[in-house]
Amino acid sequence: MREKNNERLREKAVSALLSEKTIERAAKKCNVTRQTMHRWLKDAEFRAAYMEAKSEMLRTATRSLTRNSAKAAETLAKIFMGKPKPNQSANVSAATATLRLALDAFALEDLEERLRRLEGQKSDF
Repeated sequence: MREKNNERLREKAVSALLSEKTIERAAKKCNVTRQTMHRWLKDAEFRAAYMEAKSEMLRTATRSLTRNSAKAAETLAKIFMGKPKPNQSANVSAATATLRLALDAFALEDLEERLRRLEGQKSDF
């Protein structure tokens, strides 16, 4: 029972680390000390759970950028073809940033996949 509660507390800590600005705030949210949070962060299993949750959060953000990249391209095309309007520069900036971030994320995912394949080939030898 105690182990189950500790596991739940660690899951809560992972969530708090992702949602709070500082380790201290995350610790306070979980009702543990800052030292406990730092000790957990040194634990390989906890760190792996934290990194996996962080990766999933970034994958979710990347999917959102990818979904919005077509809208961003359409926005730029409309602005390019149309007459100047108020707030157009903000729309251009947002659309451009969305496209750049989506392309960067794609490039990183592609590189990661290629690296994974190479590592798989290496283990075949």
